[in-house]
Amino acid sequence: MKLDQYKKIAFWPMSMLALLFLFIFCIENFHLELAENNKDFINLIGNLIWALFAVDYFVMLMISDNRKSFFKSHLIDLLVVAFPFLRVLRIGLLVLMLVKLLGELKNKILISVPIYALVTSMLFVTIGAAAVFDAEYQAENANIKSVEDSFWWAAVTIFTVGYGDKFPVTGEGRLYTVALMICGIAIVGTITATLAGWLISQIREVESENKLIVEKLTRIEEKIQKM
Repeated sequence: MKLDQYKKIAFWPMSMLALLFLFIFCIENFHLELAENNKDFINLIGNLIWALFAVDYFVMLMISDNRKSFFKSHLIDLLVVAFPFLRVLRIGLLVLMLVKLLGELKNKILISVPIYALVTSMLFVTIGAAAVFDAEYQAENANIKSVEDSFWWAAVTIFTVGYGDKFPVTGEGRLYTVALMICGIAIVGTITATLAGWLISQIREVESENKLIVEKLTRIEEKIQKM
C-alpha cells in the first residue's frame, strides 16, 4: 500500500480518535467529576489512543517510499509519540492531530477560510483553557480559578486583546500564554495569506481574460482596416 492510500484510509478513523483524545484531555484538565470518578478507565483510553497514534506513525514510516525524508519531515510527530509521559507533549499531539483534521478544509478556499478560522480558534481556545486551568487552579494567588475564567483568558489571549483581568501566575501557565498568542498570530497570518493568494489569482484571471479580449479586438480592428 502506498503512503497516500494509507493516509486516505486512516484519515477519518484517526480524526475521530483525535476528537476523543481532545474530550479526554479536557475532562482531565478541567478536573470534571466524570474524570475524577473514572481515573483508571480514562487513563487506559488515553494511553490506548496514544499507542494507536504511535502505531500510525510507524506504519507511515514503514510504507513511505523515502523513509529518511519522512523521518526528517515528521520529527515533531515522533517526539510527541515517543514521550507520552510529558504533559506538554500531550498538548503538542493534540495540536498535530487537530491540524491534520482541519487541513482538509483548505481545499475549497471560499468555504474553508471562515470555517478554518472559526474552528481552529475554538479548538485552540479549548485546549488552552484546559491546559491553563490545570496549571493554575490550585496555585497560590491564582486568579484563574474556574472553567469560565480559563475560557475567558484563552479567548482574550488568542485574539491578543489582553484585558489583563485574568492572567496566569505559574511558569507553566505563562508558557501556555505565549504559545496561545503565537497560535492566534499564526491563524490570522494563515487566513490573510490565503485570502491574499486567492485575490491575486482572481486578479490574474481577470487580467488574462482582458488580454484575450484586447487581442480579439485588435484582430477585428485589423480586419476592418483591410476592408
